[in-house]
Amino acid sequence: MRSNIFFLLFTGLLLFSQCSRSPEMPESYFEARIQVTDVIDSTGNASGFEFMLYSQATETSSRDTLFIQKTDSTGFLAGNIRFQNPGAYPLQISRDGEAILSMRVLLAEQDSIRFTGQFPDIQESLKIDSREQRAVEVFDRVDAGFTRTRRFIAVGAIADSLILEELSKWAKLYEQVADEYPGTFAASFALEASVQILSDINPNDMLRVIDKGLVQNQSLGLALTYGKDFKARSKGLSGGMAYLDSLKALAETEDQLRAIEQMVVELYYDSLLVSEGRAALQKFKRQFEDEEELSYWYKNMRFELEDLAPGTPVPAFEFLSTEGDTVNQETIKGNLTLLEFTLMGNGLYQEQYDQLTVSYQLFADSGLSMYTMAFDESSTTILAFFEERDRYWSLAEPPSMDRKRLLEDFNVQYYPTRVLINSDGTIIRKFIGEELDDLIPYITAHLATN
Repeated sequence: MRSNIFFLLFTGLLLFSQCSRSPEMPESYFEARIQVTDVIDSTGNASGFEFMLYSQATETSSRDTLFIQKTDSTGFLAGNIRFQNPGAYPLQISRDGEAILSMRVLLAEQDSIRFTGQFPDIQESLKIDSREQRAVEVFDRVDAGFTRTRRFIAVGAIADSLILEELSKWAKLYEQVADEYPGTFAASFALEASVQILSDINPNDMLRVIDKGLVQNQSLGLALTYGKDFKARSKGLSGGMAYLDSLKALAETEDQLRAIEQMVVELYYDSLLVSEGRAALQKFKRQFEDEEELSYWYKNMRFELEDLAPGTPVPAFEFLSTEGDTVNQETIKGNLTLLEFTLMGNGLYQEQYDQLTVSYQLFADSGLSMYTMAFDESSTTILAFFEERDRYWSLAEPPSMDRKRLLEDFNVQYYPTRVLINSDGTIIRKFIGEELDDLIPYITAHLATN
């Protein structure tokens, strides 16, 4: 059976798939029929094929067997599978203690899974039929088509005047998958794909798709990201907060409510409202203080709000630049400064480099200074990066950097991370990953006031 993109993506579908969960453990019906070729057994005896479905929290944890049965002489077995949460579960087929095939099977509440195959060529002959599987196959076909279209667009094979029409078409096709198979995992991914496309070309239609998904209890995660961001951009902070408040009524689990409250804190932070963010964080802590798994997020946000918030002094640092200058929190005062933390081998950074170069050249004469700290393990990677690229600003000499302290003090979790620092040595804002587009307005505004 071919490997499809669905199972590659499935790993990330946990909190916001929003599949309905009964008070009792959900259950699926499972049956299998195996045929044995004459080459193996002229009598056609197909007994003894053991099907075992199990859950495994981690690679090192012990298995929790959900289903185990052996085929009868006709190669048939059937039974019900009870499981904790809908998802993709490991299936192992063996006979006489010898493993034949390992794969994953989608389990969803009240679904019926029918497995057929021929031994010894089970991997080539197997067929799986279930509502979830049929939805996966439809999603895969649409997704493959859209992937081809994106390639055509990238190489200029589709006229610019037709690109918007093409993208709209594929957004609609993804939406149709969600309409045809509501409540399935494939529908969740189809909704996400449609929303991603529409977020760039038609935000209002994007909201319509999200709202449809909310009715189906499948798009809360999309609402928290794409929907909230659009509302905040178009309606301001009040619009973003009102949107989050409306989502609280739709939360079905404490996990979902907790995620919404996290977004409230982060929206205040992104809006540079530090005191409001701190208050929201304290409220969050009181509400979810017993949740140990939240300790990392809480500590991270507290650190950002207390030590790296706009207006706070930049943490102490020091390194030697490629020009031999000592650079620290004191020497940068007097200039608007951008500190950049990255890996030269980072794909996103490489994509952004040309845009970053243009931005720097635009503002360098007006007083913008910039330093890049590259954390690649090998200096060869750094040198190779500039073999085909021009460099216009200073780099930190790797041996002169206290890497561990820099990453900790600036709370660098993702590459690239950029910190814009005012001429008085205070933080203006931190920009993470794809937030490069947000940088220029801040540079322009603060150069005008310095």
